[in-house]
Amino acid sequence: MPKTKKKQRKTEDFKKVKLKVGKKKAPPSNVTDTSFTSKSIVLSGQSITADKSAALTNSRNLTLKDVLGKMRHYSAPVRKDAVVGLADLVAMHGDVLQTELGPIIESSVRLIVDAEPAVRRSLLRFYGDVLRDIPARDLAPFASLMVVFTCSGMTHILEDIRTDAIKFLDLLVHVAPAAVAQHSSTIMRNFFSLLETKTATKTADAGRHSESVNTRTSLLTQGSRLAIMQSCYNYMTAHARSVLEPDDDLWFMYADRSVGNANAKTQALPSIDAYFYTDSPAPFSDLGLFGEASTAVDTAASLRAQSRESFERLFPFLQETWMESATIFGTNNIGADRSLELCALVLQILQTLWRTAYVDSVPASARDLIGFLRRCMVYFPFGRQYSGDAQVEETLLAMNIKVCELAALVNLGVAEDEDVYAESQGWAQRATRFVLQTIGAKPTKPPSAGKAEQEAPKRQVNQLLQASTPNSHLRPELFERLLLVLWRLARGSGHKDAELLIAGAVHFARSCAPVSASKTLCIRFLARAIETYWSRNPGSCLLDLAPLHALFAEWVLSLPKLMWQLRDRNQPASAAAAYALRLVCQRTRLLDDSAVATLQASLVPLFCVNVPSKGVVYGP
Repeated sequence: MPKTKKKQRKTEDFKKVKLKVGKKKAPPSNVTDTSFTSKSIVLSGQSITADKSAALTNSRNLTLKDVLGKMRHYSAPVRKDAVVGLADLVAMHGDVLQTELGPIIESSVRLIVDAEPAVRRSLLRFYGDVLRDIPARDLAPFASLMVVFTCSGMTHILEDIRTDAIKFLDLLVHVAPAAVAQHSSTIMRNFFSLLETKTATKTADAGRHSESVNTRTSLLTQGSRLAIMQSCYNYMTAHARSVLEPDDDLWFMYADRSVGNANAKTQALPSIDAYFYTDSPAPFSDLGLFGEASTAVDTAASLRAQSRESFERLFPFLQETWMESATIFGTNNIGADRSLELCALVLQILQTLWRTAYVDSVPASARDLIGFLRRCMVYFPFGRQYSGDAQVEETLLAMNIKVCELAALVNLGVAEDEDVYAESQGWAQRATRFVLQTIGAKPTKPPSAGKAEQEAPKRQVNQLLQASTPNSHLRPELFERLLLVLWRLARGSGHKDAELLIAGAVHFARSCAPVSASKTLCIRFLARAIETYWSRNPGSCLLDLAPLHALFAEWVLSLPKLMWQLRDRNQPASAAAAYALRLVCQRTRLLDDSAVATLQASLVPLFCVNVPSKGVVYGP
């Protein structure tokens, strides 16, 4: 079929393009394109051939700048090698930490949230070796930056990064506790997100609140739960160190406020610190030059408020953990798994919270804490028939002491609530029996009802106790906590129980090993008890120790013999005994003139004694 004219025009060799209005004119076919592009090759300097004789290098001839630059590399093995190279450089040149600490921390801290586990482990190992040797004042300027990345890791979506962030936080608390404690609001909020059983959310509809189950808490294993709880306890202890670790280990004997107990005197003994100037300078705000409030009061109130908030948000998780793990006390396999460690940590965290939130007593309004004590008393004393691992027995003893402390605080604070007070009296009596049994002063059986009235005047307090074997796991640290419990139980108990507790302390002071550290603390405890009651300033004691006058006088007269036996084997105990003798003679009314004369005669052998076969022998 022949082609039409329209198809012939489309296949023409020289087609004429028609110009249209509004369109640009097409360039001619023989136009020359004058546009061009250029490329350059940049060769960076090779670190191997560079002259580094004046710079500090590691074993691979890498400078600090080279190592820090590789920490931003996209490859995980390169970042890990950078951390290893930095550790090598610091090991070879220790002075670099003093001059380049800022660049080192600023470049390496971002690896806390690195996606590669090997990089995080290398950084944790490097920080553990290096940061422990750096003074806390040098790390303080960088604490905020390190806390930011650590908190970012604690709330990360990946569980392994959250776990490693807990380890970094433990390290920071160990090396710079004061600097990290300043960020308590941020850090505790992250612990709440990890340990709260339910999370509350606020909706836009009329400000309604709704609760949802925290899936992170429900999926925690025993190991991860134990690690998070231990880290939380370490941080809370560092944050409240000023309250939990006072300078005087017998601070509890100088109460700042009276106790609402009908059996105790309402007048409190003023603190001895009021009569001395402090060694540390006071904050500038305490001068009040510009009308500002005192920082000490604000800090104490803030700590108390934050502790109560922490208790309210953490208590459901702690109670759930206790109920799941406390079932081991009904079996013989106490140390079989980590349930005992979880129970011990629950008590440690709660003890930190009730000491900072309530200080001297637990009020009746603290229903959750009283309910928890009621659950503890089901198994108290824990492991009463257990005999096995020494570490397990020591853990059980520490837990029992904490429960006794809580029972004493509840007994001191619920006097106004008759129902709870009657129940707390029973708890206090059980705690009293446990304390006396622990220090080896078991109460004797009381006489029958018919003979009780006839023998009551003849019975001495020391005859109400019979010697028994003290707990062999009562270390000096645990004995210090036990003295606190003993004193608070004596303040809240009746006269008979208070006399038994103080008499038990005198009994332990006599039977304790002379070279033990507990000997020194017990001497100081009894000396302060004498000072609080028989002081020349009357009306300043919280306990009535008059029935124990003969017992205390006999103990004081035995101190010179103790000093002779100690010689130079326990200098702190000798110093405590000498201080107790001076305190009794100068500031108390315990000894009369005849007793003082007897004491003076008993002090003569400390200086010299005339032995017929040896002549004059001088004292130690």
